[in-house]
Amino acid sequence: MMDEVSRYSDVHHHQFQDYGSVQRLLHAFFNAMSGDHTRLLQMNDGTEIGRNRPMANSLFESDIVLTVDQLKGIVLGERDRRKNKSGRRSKRKVITGGVYRWPKNFHFVFLENWRHIIRESIRFWERETCVRWNENGHGVDGVIFVKGAGCYSSVGRTGGRQLISIGQGCGSIGIITHEIGHSLGFWHEQSRPDRDNFIRIISENIAKGTEGNFVKFTSLESDDLGVPFDFGSVMHYGPLAFTKDWKDITIETKDKRYSHTIGQRHGPSFIDVKQVNRLYCYDHCEISSLNCHNGGYPDPNNCTRCKCPMGLGGRLCEFLGDCGGELKATKGMKTLTYQGRNKCYWRIKSKNSRIRLVIDSVFLNCETTCQSFLEIKHNSYTHLDSGDPLPKPHAPHVPTWVPGREDRDFYSSSLRPGPIETFILNAIPQIRDPNRPIETIASIVTDYTVGTLLGARKS
Repeated sequence: MMDEVSRYSDVHHHQFQDYGSVQRLLHAFFNAMSGDHTRLLQMNDGTEIGRNRPMANSLFESDIVLTVDQLKGIVLGERDRRKNKSGRRSKRKVITGGVYRWPKNFHFVFLENWRHIIRESIRFWERETCVRWNENGHGVDGVIFVKGAGCYSSVGRTGGRQLISIGQGCGSIGIITHEIGHSLGFWHEQSRPDRDNFIRIISENIAKGTEGNFVKFTSLESDDLGVPFDFGSVMHYGPLAFTKDWKDITIETKDKRYSHTIGQRHGPSFIDVKQVNRLYCYDHCEISSLNCHNGGYPDPNNCTRCKCPMGLGGRLCEFLGDCGGELKATKGMKTLTYQGRNKCYWRIKSKNSRIRLVIDSVFLNCETTCQSFLEIKHNSYTHLDSGDPLPKPHAPHVPTWVPGREDRDFYSSSLRPGPIETFILNAIPQIRDPNRPIETIASIVTDYTVGTLLGARKS
């Protein structure tokens, strides 16, 4: 994996930005968060975590290739969180949804012969958003897909050529769109600032040495773009992520009904797509007067129609999809029986009364994250979001560059005076200043070890 990143990721070619420096800092961070290590169990839960187990300590959150600057931002953010019990971190612009934004058109290339599944995943994002990928296009910045040691990607546009690895066992639409989601600038869903309102991280079940993969960002570091927490996001960990034992979950949903929803890898959810559209396509339908129903919003690829939650269709999302239908509840019980492999939607209506729904029998495979399922949406819970047109993202259009003030060495946790790199303290703008070269965007400054930085010491 080290060879792949070093060979194909241009940002890691810069002095003091090589992936060896990232590895040393990442290991120091993991040690400071735990100080102990246990062997991870092999597992196959259908996610990239299961596939990447052998190299879990070489990647952040199992599948993210960080830059030195991004990782130092995470380290300093964790230090500030520990120092401030209120959970508010110092106002330092670090990593948000708009930090490393791509133009709406950018190029990519392949190195392997599994292009059809990559193309299918790219076509999904192009069909659902305004982002366009130009195969074998021209330009300095771009993505190269390689058949590497596992499934992993950088987060956002890091500058120059960067890689997405789709290795053996990673070739599903869900995993590939997940990795493309990272490259577009999105973190894992369970890292959101508001996650504690929806999930619990069960620390005692996490394998020792991997606790650093469960850090929680603040709004200064991760921008949710105004959409709600999404249990069904393709970017969410599964319940067994980094578990020390198969029978012990590490992520518990506070609403038990979503315990088998997290970690799905069918593909991006309606809200995943809406986040990408809010980040990249907010200006496509600014003058649209469409009155979209049921949580739909103007489609950035066709502003005369609404983009609808799954199961709904029509110009304004007023109709049901092709498979399913509308049912009317009456005083007497009715029976609905369905067999098949399609994804179908039924809407049950009742005038000024409550509906009683009884599940008589369901025969589905027992799986950590449901592949076949019956989902009941109620109380207008069809979209988890409003149907308003896409607003502009929070990031300013004209970023302000704040020059650095200090220049010190960052030392490893071993207390040896070997600097990982010399860097400058900068306030990173939410949108990169095009007048500054990428290698000058630095982040944290400290002359402490990582252990001291986080207030953690090994005995």
